[in-house]
Amino acid sequence: MAGSFVVGNLKVTKLVGQKKIDSFVAAMPQDKKADIKDVIIALHEAGLINVEQQ
Repeated sequence: MAGSFVVGNLKVTKLVGQKKIDSFVAAMPQDKKADIKDVIIALHEAGLINVEQQ
């Protein structure tokens, strides 16, 4: 379930399965999905991912 990847200087770790992340992102307003930073912040605030600086 959990996986990690790096975006810029941030290590992102999934705390839930990919399907749950995909569903969450699909339900976001289109303007919030335009910037990956906004998507990462929303996922983090929802407790779906963990974000750490590298």
